[in-house]
Amino acid sequence: MTSATTPRIASPTFGDLAEDWRRIFESMPASSAFDSLEWNRIWWDHFGGDSKLMLRTVVRPDGTTAIIAPLRLDSNNDEGVCTFLGGTDLVDYLGFKHVEELLAEDVRDLLQSLYDDPDINALVLESLPEDSHTIHAVEEVAGDIGWQVHTWDEGVAPRVKLPATVDEYYSSLSKKHRHELRRKLRRLHNAGNVEQVEFKSPDEIEHNMVDFIDLHRGSSIDKMDFMTVEREAFFREAAVKLAEMDITRLYFLTLNGEKVATSLAFKVGSTKYLYNSGYDPERSWLAVGLLNHAINILKSIEEGIEIYDFMRGDERYKYHLGAYDRHIFTARLDKKP
Repeated sequence: MTSATTPRIASPTFGDLAEDWRRIFESMPASSAFDSLEWNRIWWDHFGGDSKLMLRTVVRPDGTTAIIAPLRLDSNNDEGVCTFLGGTDLVDYLGFKHVEELLAEDVRDLLQSLYDDPDINALVLESLPEDSHTIHAVEEVAGDIGWQVHTWDEGVAPRVKLPATVDEYYSSLSKKHRHELRRKLRRLHNAGNVEQVEFKSPDEIEHNMVDFIDLHRGSSIDKMDFMTVEREAFFREAAVKLAEMDITRLYFLTLNGEKVATSLAFKVGSTKYLYNSGYDPERSWLAVGLLNHAINILKSIEEGIEIYDFMRGDERYKYHLGAYDRHIFTARLDKKP
């Protein structure tokens, strides 16, 4: 039983949470677009299917919502596994949404409520960054409740810590990578008139997403297979909705006025998250895909961006542009027999 001195657990709807979710999103340390209500609601609308929505919140005695846990239970899964909204195919970072100070007792009450739910046998919490408050809080309190906790490394999400000036950025690269980047930039500019165009208003994003999708699909067989009709519809709606929050950034590298590379990014605070990209394979000899990112990094420095996050994947070009690894983990919690 919950006493007057402990947090209370609630099971609200997306609509109920609009004000609290926005407050938490704006104050949460290192928020990404994936932490927003809009992203989670759109993902649920497109991919929730027959799953059971399991929104849970921790409300403190003063009435403040301290934690939002956007969870789902697959109704077709008789194993009773509960997961975050969003799969690893579309979401790079997951975790509890919480106020700046995540208290162990708040997490304990949340995990206790999930442990007491007879429909839940396990929690699989994917895509937790190594510096996530969620993973550390879960590891601290879950065992005391009766959960068996197993964590493992999913992979890496490289990012670049940007300096104050472009010259400092070039100096931070290895001699080899600095030389190669400058050589490739010269070759690209020698091929014609080069420009990187940015779109960020909802109307601009909606109008130009068709070109993004075309370049993305045309980049490789893997990306063509990835960009299904269902994922395309999700990309379009999420990009436009987040543009209404001034989060979406859509970039095109143009050569003599022709779009030859593209990237879809999210800007939250002083961090820019590179979500997905594409390029024209016929211009691969000019390294247009890599240089689209490089040029954007240089512009981001001028904008005052502090972190350029390439997110999930250990592709070599990220390290050529100065990235270092941040690891992502999964925490699985099973009820002790």
